[in-house]
Amino acid sequence: MKTPLWTLLPCLLAAGTAIAQPVSEASYDYTTQRRDTVIRVSQRLLSDPRTWREVARFNQLKNPNRIPIGFTLRIPMRLLRSEAGAAMIEHVAGGARTGTGATAAPLRAGESVPEGTTLQTGPDGLVIMRLVDGSVLRLAGRSQLQIDRARRFPSVDQISSGVKLESGRVEVQAAKAVAGKPGFEVRTPQGVLGVRGTEFRVSVSSERQVTTGEVLEGAVQFAGRDGETGARLLAAGFGTLIDTQQRVAEPSPLLPAPNLEAMPVLQERLVLRFPLQALAGAVSYRGQLARDAQMREILADDVTQGAELRFTDLDDGNYVLRVRAIDARGLEGRDASLPFRLKARPEPPLPAAPAPRAVTRGTEVELSWATNPQAQSYHLQVASDESFATLARDLLAITSTSQLLDKLAPGEYFWRLASVRAGNDQGPWGAARTFVMRPLPKAPEPPAISDTAMKFQWEGEPGQTFEFQLARDAQFTQLVLERKLDKPEIELPRPAGGVYFMRMRARDADGFQGPFTSPQHFTLIDCMKSGDGNCLRSGSNLLLQLP
Repeated sequence: MKTPLWTLLPCLLAAGTAIAQPVSEASYDYTTQRRDTVIRVSQRLLSDPRTWREVARFNQLKNPNRIPIGFTLRIPMRLLRSEAGAAMIEHVAGGARTGTGATAAPLRAGESVPEGTTLQTGPDGLVIMRLVDGSVLRLAGRSQLQIDRARRFPSVDQISSGVKLESGRVEVQAAKAVAGKPGFEVRTPQGVLGVRGTEFRVSVSSERQVTTGEVLEGAVQFAGRDGETGARLLAAGFGTLIDTQQRVAEPSPLLPAPNLEAMPVLQERLVLRFPLQALAGAVSYRGQLARDAQMREILADDVTQGAELRFTDLDDGNYVLRVRAIDARGLEGRDASLPFRLKARPEPPLPAAPAPRAVTRGTEVELSWATNPQAQSYHLQVASDESFATLARDLLAITSTSQLLDKLAPGEYFWRLASVRAGNDQGPWGAARTFVMRPLPKAPEPPAISDTAMKFQWEGEPGQTFEFQLARDAQFTQLVLERKLDKPEIELPRPAGGVYFMRMRARDADGFQGPFTSPQHFTLIDCMKSGDGNCLRSGSNLLLQLP
């Protein structure tokens, strides 16, 4: 006993097996009744009854006047009585038109376009249309498509619908066709894709001169331009190519949907960045942005071979990102979607000072930034950790573009700014910057003064160098001595009597130079010296007078 074909269909679909299903001449199957002849049937059903002979030849009937009851009479659809239908344009975005050349006219939602109409979309265009049979098409940007068939056949209660994609991409949700009735077709310069209710995508590359198709639901028959050459029936999850020689390539499984779990659901910069997790078999990725999950208006469409998708020029608001992987043959895989929010405005002000990683000696530092015209005030946070969990300052409603911070302990600090506009609408935080607070160097100890010399010492840190100054005045315009030192000490010959001022500053090992210490002064009294050069003492040694 022979196995019926329908029992093998799932296996054939899964493997994309080549099967002979000619679709070059769509026909209607009429079951003959008592007293039917080809002429009588033609008078009831054909637009021109005189074409009955063609029906007879089509069915290879030797005697058109004698047909058995229950015979399946195949009647070419083109011979049946019909009336013109039209496609209804449901949505237009990004620029689209009907016609070509000088006859092109803008396309608008709500229009009906008859059979034979050519539609073109701009670079960012999208057209959603409903065909006469209920099929819904989404024509992408940079595409050209013709409404190839839009006919109703009232005498047999049928509809014939199909399009011709000259270039670009179209996504199809084909209406379900009743068995024995014509299904929906997409014709391309390379081949024919026939369906009976399914969801699939078709692309025509003018550069590669190839048609690619991906089946998402149901089944699609791929064939050469004649509708027969190399015919293959593909199930959901498979895709293939048709070249200029009408060759239908071996089908391959579509890549799975990318994993979007690691992508941020809040974007806070004008350039949106979405990191991609590598997917085995993928050579590139397509990312599309829209405001709604149905992707009725594609705001951005980008293909990247890099590690992230990037978009810009979008207003703040809620969006949906759709991503699919593309394999080496150019077949696009399953979709993954991510709802996210963009809140990048008002933009944070640009920090001016201190410079990143700047070092300040003491307990005070002044932070400054540029003016953001959109901001009514600024929000400043300073923390001792990069996550801003431990705040040292949290200052709101700052109306100037600088802020003096005092009483800061030594250590590393992180600071960030946000702009706030009317209605307390705070924008995102800017990138954190850092500065380092270090303690002021301790003042030199009082000099050790002998009859012939003076020695100064102070505390230093490993790797530091020093600059020491001795002057007759507190402004240090009358310098007596200026030395650069590798050690925190200096020994000098005892100068003549008088009032002296001294100060020093340290340079750290990383090149940062701190301020001078506050001037300190001391007084020397000339003494009468003995023959051996020593002072004749009349009291205790001279002491340093600290301020």
